[in-house]
Amino acid sequence: MKELFLYLYHKFTSVKSTAKAHIQRTLFLMLCLLNVVHASAQLTYLNRSTPEEEGLRSRDVLSFIDTLMRQKDTDMHGIMVLRNGKVIAEKYNEPFGPQYSHTLYSCSKTFTAVGIGLCIQDSLLKLDDKLVNLVDSTMLPPIIGDSLAAITIENLLTMQSGLPIDTKMRTVETEWVKAYLSHRMTNLPGKKFAYDSIDSYLLAAVVQKVTGKTLFALLRDRIFTPMGITQVAWEESPEGITCGGWGLYLQLESMAKFGQLLLQKGEWNGNQLVSSEWVNEMMKHRATNTGGTKYGYQIWIMDHPGMVRCDGAYGQFIYIVPDRQMVVAMTQCMRGNANLEHKMVWNLSRKSSNKPLPASAELKILQNSRYRLTPVRGRANNPKRIFPFRVRLGSNILKWKEIAFEVKGNQLAMNPIMEAVVTTESGETFNMTFGYRNWHLNEIKGKPLNIRSFKNEFSNIKPPFYASASYAWQGDDDLQLQLHYINWLTSCNIQFHFGANNVKANITTSDTTRPTAIAASLIK
Repeated sequence: MKELFLYLYHKFTSVKSTAKAHIQRTLFLMLCLLNVVHASAQLTYLNRSTPEEEGLRSRDVLSFIDTLMRQKDTDMHGIMVLRNGKVIAEKYNEPFGPQYSHTLYSCSKTFTAVGIGLCIQDSLLKLDDKLVNLVDSTMLPPIIGDSLAAITIENLLTMQSGLPIDTKMRTVETEWVKAYLSHRMTNLPGKKFAYDSIDSYLLAAVVQKVTGKTLFALLRDRIFTPMGITQVAWEESPEGITCGGWGLYLQLESMAKFGQLLLQKGEWNGNQLVSSEWVNEMMKHRATNTGGTKYGYQIWIMDHPGMVRCDGAYGQFIYIVPDRQMVVAMTQCMRGNANLEHKMVWNLSRKSSNKPLPASAELKILQNSRYRLTPVRGRANNPKRIFPFRVRLGSNILKWKEIAFEVKGNQLAMNPIMEAVVTTESGETFNMTFGYRNWHLNEIKGKPLNIRSFKNEFSNIKPPFYASASYAWQGDDDLQLQLHYINWLTSCNIQFHFGANNVKANITTSDTTRPTAIAASLIK
């Protein structure tokens, strides 16, 4: 029954008519009742259309998505293309899907800039206001030099605070504002671009000081709720301040909605949520990094005229192309260079027409196309390895202590499912199933693999967390497992090599190319 509703839901994702849109919403509600999606999943959608109705050819959109999905240096998770405010293409790389939220990393910064804009339009802030006058005195260092005293809100918005880049501070300190402001200044404010997420965090601290509420609460009340974005969270610091420079947690469609809000100069459904003047100011060239890339107020200004992007680590992007009324949002775990993706979005936008195009035979191909991250390759079974067996693990990034393996059903079946009971370092246990040539969905205990850890990580982001898993034997002695944390970002491979009386193990994570050896032993 669940599979039927999922099929019907995706079948109606790309249609345009109002009646079919109502059917899609009804199906989504049924999915929620069947617990196929998270209990808090939002039920509001952007309108759907077809590429041709909005002046693009389906074959061009299909080629764009195919190329992105098949890149070697990334695991693409989801892509959404908007034209004229309507979704003309939406694809997910299974096991990822529309119902799952995703961490956005530095894509969060542009949302922070909107929060600053709200404070400015409410006359709570000015761009030339001094930072030291806008945070609690208990957060300031004992000595405030002239350069520190000169830092303005605009300096922080443009990554020109003059403070040194410090990516480790948040992993060891609990008083982030004081620790950062205690650094010796490396430049005069406003003189040199130095990209640091803590500049954005300071903006969040300022919002909290002048409004009496967190940046997240401000945006939830003024931006997210009016836009129908209800499945949203944002991590906060040990000081109780929204992280600002990272930590926002959203579904792909909500990312696209935010891009559309900026394209519409802050207007949504006839309401001006943030002033058009502020959105215009955000998108102007304000600073330039050492590589020549331009920056506005917490948003990147592209080399392509008029095009801007919100940009997060590992390829979390929202592209906005105002002159072509286009927004493209994508989530992924990228290991390579994003220049190809930037160029591809621009090239697709240039192919758009101001008028609808004739219906195309490629539309059905686009609508029916499906994508899947490749499960582990190898053999389904291993006659040398007799189940069940248990492996004890030494210290590792997953914080797993033990895995007990079993095979569901006939071990020699064509596609057996391998089962495991995982015991964490904290003593919790949970069941996992690993598919052969397929992904199996699992609810995990604890938290997903986080490759950018900091103090108070995952705060405000509530479980359950999920991992889709596959396995295969690669030779008589080698077992490989792969996990994708589908409502987070990361993935990892675990490899076991079984000797006559011992076992070796290693883990390769999303951001590494070389495996890390971990201690392991068979439990008899």
